[in-house]
Amino acid sequence: MKRRELLHILPAAVAGLTVKGLTAEAQPGPGILPGPPYHVNGGERLPIAYLRKVRGMLQWIRETQSDVMLEASYALARTWMKGGTVWCEWDMGHNNNFDIFPERNGVPEFISMVYDTDKAKKGDLYFASREANLGDDLAKKDIFVVGSPAPWGGDAKGWELLRPDVQIQKLKPFANIWIETNITTHGAIMKMPGQITPFGPVSGILGLMTFWMIVGDACRILAREGKKVKVSGDEPELKSDRTDWIDLDTPIMGTYFDQTMRQLEMIEGEMGALEKAASMAVDAVLSGGKVFSYSNNRNSLAVEGHGRRGGLFLTRGLCMWEGKLCVMDGYQPYTPNPKDFVVMGVWRPENPVDLENLARFRSADMKTASIGPMTRDFTVPAGATVPMQTDVHIGRMCDTYGLFAVPGFNRRICPTSGTVMNQIWWALCMEIAAQIINRTGDVPAVWMSGALAASRYHNPIMNAKYLERGY
Repeated sequence: MKRRELLHILPAAVAGLTVKGLTAEAQPGPGILPGPPYHVNGGERLPIAYLRKVRGMLQWIRETQSDVMLEASYALARTWMKGGTVWCEWDMGHNNNFDIFPERNGVPEFISMVYDTDKAKKGDLYFASREANLGDDLAKKDIFVVGSPAPWGGDAKGWELLRPDVQIQKLKPFANIWIETNITTHGAIMKMPGQITPFGPVSGILGLMTFWMIVGDACRILAREGKKVKVSGDEPELKSDRTDWIDLDTPIMGTYFDQTMRQLEMIEGEMGALEKAASMAVDAVLSGGKVFSYSNNRNSLAVEGHGRRGGLFLTRGLCMWEGKLCVMDGYQPYTPNPKDFVVMGVWRPENPVDLENLARFRSADMKTASIGPMTRDFTVPAGATVPMQTDVHIGRMCDTYGLFAVPGFNRRICPTSGTVMNQIWWALCMEIAAQIINRTGDVPAVWMSGALAASRYHNPIMNAKYLERGY
């Protein structure tokens, strides 16, 4: 049955599918612990174990930090209402802009990316996850700080493992509001046999979930005060006769959390698609090809899959750079290669730039996968879309637009697609690693954070293995 014929399947039905386990016939290679190495925690598959461990971390944040996050929402709203600027450098993974870029659906206009020391003034707010050598300016101008730890900084657990120059980068001493996430300086949470550094980053998912929870209620508070705010994106403007406006007196961060968590749980129901995409990736690697993480926007999936702490050496970013499709290693123009495999991160299913690049990949006979929303307002757009033309798509549970219609806001806010996409990507990387171990007996090379002192020894060794084996 073709994927076009499966579009009638509802996301709720996907969540109920039975997941088939892998069986291992290959013998473990030298240095590999006995038993099936792609299973953890008494037999749980690596991607499933990762997804569930992440959801546990998110649940802890919701149960212990919700009051503090709501206080942060009031601080953001109060700053903007008084004419201040909300400067944002919140950790969303390998980049603060993973889910915040021009024309992104669901982003309210009061978020200003990247702290500008020339423009920042008393009365502004710094919404950030690391100090980034701004302490003197923050203190001098008495900037209000809403902070949270990041792996690259002395506020995270395991700070003593950092390079001395990174240890001193602490935001917490300047923070008026502090949101704890339990992130460590490794920034990853899974242990693979034969691999010294943890695998599977979590700073992105923790940052994305908390960002949208805080921003969502800041929007609600502004609307309750009668403020009208523009929202980016290409969603048609909301009409006044809608019936799904939020209740302005009830916090919405819990609703965002619950809705997103349900979508994250549904990733387990797409394990068949994950297996297929991972198999194509491993085929490419073992035949001498490359695995690329593509996004039109450089700061999104392209950078998330490129040189990421706790990520695989074998993935490389691919993005549009100065009008050309480029590999992020030196931003050299990319010529599609039939040996290569590309995972396309899409935020709009029929984005013309994405469709043009997909046509280039297909014309070169490359295998392709896509992750992200395949619908707009839960309807598949007419005409060509990326998810309908790649070899496999993962992400039926999320949509292009935001969740909440807020009075006075011209479009819905708080999309879930970026948050879900982050977890699909890392679950896919888990499955790629599992299949490499299963098929070769080798453990793929994993990046250690460059902020850790030990990385100066670890990463060159891993890079040598990657250059020799391709993984």
